[in-house]
Amino acid sequence: MPRLITADQIDFGPKASTPVVSDTLRFVIPVPAFKGGGEPLEPPQGSGPFLDWAGKPITGSGVVFYNPDDRCYQAAQGDGKEVVIFGLITQREAKQLAAATANLAADPNKLTLAQFKSLLQFAAEDMGQIAIYNSARAAVESTMVRAGPDTGIADFGLYRRSGQDLCDAVFVPGDGVFQGPAATPQEFTDGAVIIRQGDDVHLVQTTSFEATYKHPDGSAILVSELVVQSPK
Repeated sequence: MPRLITADQIDFGPKASTPVVSDTLRFVIPVPAFKGGGEPLEPPQGSGPFLDWAGKPITGSGVVFYNPDDRCYQAAQGDGKEVVIFGLITQREAKQLAAATANLAADPNKLTLAQFKSLLQFAAEDMGQIAIYNSARAAVESTMVRAGPDTGIADFGLYRRSGQDLCDAVFVPGDGVFQGPAATPQEFTDGAVIIRQGDDVHLVQTTSFEATYKHPDGSAILVSELVVQSPK
């Protein structure tokens, strides 16, 4: 069994972690309030159970999809309160996603479950997007700012994290899985970075971390600069 790490094993104290910020581009698409709620939030055959960060079963309905970056499944509720975020994205790729969305519906909140899943498949397979995960609309509104034209639709379009959104980072060496906000544990090999952003704690792969996070003064940061912790 792979080593399982949970948020309560990590010390994010001032001397035990490194302050970081992230202002890279992200494309945000609201998860619609699907008719009937969407599909059951159940794991695909062969996958482990869907659990939240506290180890409690994830229930309800919405949309299930795969996050290639963390090799885990994500489960977004179909109640109109969540979004899907595409990280590590360029402005050109954001235009592609916006166009693909517009080809399906003028308002992404009107997408059917089948249309929404086809959009996720297009992003992952045709565009090669790897960092695909769900979050709350409230988190977008409190921690992100628009980085592109106003689409006229809340929580839809190109965004970046606010430079004032200070996070704490810790490097965990070795291999293992992290029980975080995804429906199945986030997998990592040869080390990973654990980030605390407000009340949220999640794993970031090392290459994604160096591509998306910086020192608070805006200078580049390397994984090797982070405080190291080895939770058992």
